[in-house]
Amino acid sequence: MSGFVKRSTTKRRLEPEGNVVLHGAGQSPEAFRSYYALLSPTVPCLYMTYIGLGSRNVEDWLLGLDEELRCYKTSPVPQIGLSMTKDGEPWNHYDQRVATGEFDENIERLCAGLAKLGRPVFIRLGYEFNGEWNGYEPEGFRRSWIRVWNALRRHGLDDVALVWCYAPDAEMTADHRPFYPGDEYVDWWSVDLFSTRDFFSPKVHRFLDEAEERRFPVMIGETAPRYVGVEKGIYSWDQWFQPYFSLIHARPCIKATCYINWNWAMYPQWLDWGDSRIGENHEVLSRYRREMAMPWYGHGSVDGN
Repeated sequence: MSGFVKRSTTKRRLEPEGNVVLHGAGQSPEAFRSYYALLSPTVPCLYMTYIGLGSRNVEDWLLGLDEELRCYKTSPVPQIGLSMTKDGEPWNHYDQRVATGEFDENIERLCAGLAKLGRPVFIRLGYEFNGEWNGYEPEGFRRSWIRVWNALRRHGLDDVALVWCYAPDAEMTADHRPFYPGDEYVDWWSVDLFSTRDFFSPKVHRFLDEAEERRFPVMIGETAPRYVGVEKGIYSWDQWFQPYFSLIHARPCIKATCYINWNWAMYPQWLDWGDSRIGENHEVLSRYRREMAMPWYGHGSVDGN
C-alpha cells in the first residue's frame, strides 16, 4: 500500500487533532455488535444509525439509541444518517417542507432528544443529497439545512456536527455545488464510497480537492465492497480493500471512515452487492485487523481517549 500522508487539521467541530482517522461501523445494532467483537481491541469509535427527520418519535428513538450505546464501555459516538425523504420513493422528499417550517416541531424534538443524549454526535443531514434516489432539490435542500443548523446552534448543541454527504453514484446530479449551504453552515464534508471505481473517480477527487481547499475534514460516511464482497479472500482484498485504504492513506483531508458490516445479498434490491461482513473470510479479516492496528486510526476506548 502507499504511504500514509500526514493529516491536515482544520479545527472544525468534533475533528480529531493530528494524524487521526476515526474508525466507524454499522449500519444496524447487530452489524455493529458483530464487527465490534471481531475488531477488539481496535474497536470502532463511531456508531452508524439512521432515522428520518419526519419521524415524530425521534426523542424516544434517541433514548433507545442511548440504551444501545451504553452496552459498550467505550461510549461510541453516534453517526446518524438523518433523511428528509422516504426510502424508495424520491417523489416523497420533504426538504422543501422542512425549509418552510412545516417540520419545526420535529426539529425541536430532535434538539431536545440530542440535549438529553448528552454526548457528541455526527449528523449526516440529507445524506447523499445529490442522489436521484432521494429526490432532493438544491434550493429546498440548502434552506432546510440552514434551518436545522440554526436550531442546533440556538439550542447550544455545540457537540453536534452537521456532515454534508455527497454520492458519486448519482447520474443526474453529479455536481455537488448547487446543494451547498455555505461554509458557515457546515462542519464536515462527506462522501459515500462503494465501488472500486469510486476510489479513482475524477469527481470524487475533485470533491476531496475542494474540501482541502476550503479546509474541511472529510468523513467517508458509508462504505462497503460492492460487487466484490469478502468471500474471495485475497482477491477481494486486492480488488477493493487495498485501493480503499490506499485512498485513505493518500488524502490528508480524510479524517473518518465508516464501514457497513452487512450481508447485502440478503436483500433483493442489493442482491449483487455481495457479503461485506468482515468476519466471513479469514484472510480479509486478518488483513483488515492489521490495517486497523495502524497508529493513525482512532478507536473506542474506555476512558474516551
